[in-house]
Amino acid sequence: MKKLTDDEILKLLSEPNGAEKIMALRVDTDALYDSAVRLFIEKRAAAPLLLRLANKKRCLIEMSGNEELIGAVGEALSSDAPKLRRNAARLAGCLKTSGLTELLIKALDNEEQRFVRPSMLLALGSIGGEKAADYLKKYCVAPAADESERKHFSEESAALVSALRETAPRVEHAFTGLKTIWTLELRCPDMLAHQLVEELAELGLEAYDIRSSSVKIKTGDIDNLYNARCFREALFVIANGVDTQPEAIAKKAVPMLLKLMHETHTGEPPFRFRVEMDIACENRTELVRSIASAAEGQELKNAPSDYEVELRVEGSIKSCRLYAKLFTRKDKRFSYRAESIPASMDPSVAASVLRLAQDYLIVNARVIDPCCGSGTFLIERGLLSPCASLTGVDIAHKAIEVARRNTALSGVDAKYTVNDILRFVCHRPYDELICNLPFGNRVGTHSSCEALYRGLIARLPELVRHGGIAILYTMEFTLLKRIIRENEGRITLLSQHRTEAGGLTPEIFILRVE
Repeated sequence: MKKLTDDEILKLLSEPNGAEKIMALRVDTDALYDSAVRLFIEKRAAAPLLLRLANKKRCLIEMSGNEELIGAVGEALSSDAPKLRRNAARLAGCLKTSGLTELLIKALDNEEQRFVRPSMLLALGSIGGEKAADYLKKYCVAPAADESERKHFSEESAALVSALRETAPRVEHAFTGLKTIWTLELRCPDMLAHQLVEELAELGLEAYDIRSSSVKIKTGDIDNLYNARCFREALFVIANGVDTQPEAIAKKAVPMLLKLMHETHTGEPPFRFRVEMDIACENRTELVRSIASAAEGQELKNAPSDYEVELRVEGSIKSCRLYAKLFTRKDKRFSYRAESIPASMDPSVAASVLRLAQDYLIVNARVIDPCCGSGTFLIERGLLSPCASLTGVDIAHKAIEVARRNTALSGVDAKYTVNDILRFVCHRPYDELICNLPFGNRVGTHSSCEALYRGLIARLPELVRHGGIAILYTMEFTLLKRIIRENEGRITLLSQHRTEAGGLTPEIFILRVE
């Protein structure tokens, strides 16, 4: 990772969008943070870079505990440079340090530049507290003296409204259920949508607009919907083909968000929301802020760290799709996942893979997972249909500890043992073997995977009874296919299916032991 010198940082910051350019570089973040803090404390420079770094939670925590930096921010509020005063106010809003409240109030009383005042008002709203609230209630926005001040008057008025909402008592809104039929888009593992369609049909829900990794449904019974396990998240559909402009997005999204929140929740507005954007563009952060600002009003409060509903924006810089995701209706389907380990299997993937193989599974099967990790695959197998026994094996003590804790929360009965599956003593072959095999690019190396894969396939007739099934999920599909061919006659490949996970394209192999 490259480390920038102070001079290089200052030179880049002197260019248009300098802070964005720096954050886009492959640089050492720790060193960059140290330099930015030092430059601000010593020279009152690099404030735009500090504001960018404040978007990183770890950096913000460190900044909030740096007394010297907080002192420098307080002093900068009375600087002779208007832009520095504005950036200092923005930093104060990020830090949310109550010790800066009086300095902000004093600075705001003395501020003559209208373009600086909105940032100071927003900072007071962000810090909150009784003193800030009392001041904001009494604050009056001076009328625009002429046409040149009209824009600043509007911005200052909007900032005051937002700050007052921030300091208003927090209203809790409880989800009460859907009262009417809503259209939802369910996101599922790629190329496993038909497993979700089958599962929904069993619940009396008809899917349509079936894509590779999503389906749509219409329902007024969200509790029934969450009996399905083969989807990752449920999004309320707002609109499609919307111009990716803040005003156009807000015009489409706000009425839908308010209808959803009013209809399905107790309590009075404002409702708290955030904007999440999945669009690749250079000014992503600024666009998100502009969308949030355009959507915010008397009944919707932008609260990125304490939100009840998310406005999801997806698509391209020209045209986008809009969705709402509720966070007041808790998804408890996978609440057993109290802990995970690196490369743990996503539970919706595990549920989908098992449903893909459902025709080959039997009721009251004895099941083993030879690389069980945090227990997700084994737990989902136990939740799919009754099993006579579930046995998890893993070479890592930490994995077994996590698996035991997760399983205790799931209500599934499974036993775990720390062991190398290549040395594991099997007294009686199992009916089924299920396994999320280690990926060489995530866990271990390609060569270590080859040794494990060869050893496991060689042991399948010992571990699994004649006619029994093995379900293997792996990114090392080329290696596994070669080993399967080499063992033709001992095992038979019944099915092979590709999917997607975290940008990778693993495959599912269903084998029968001969």
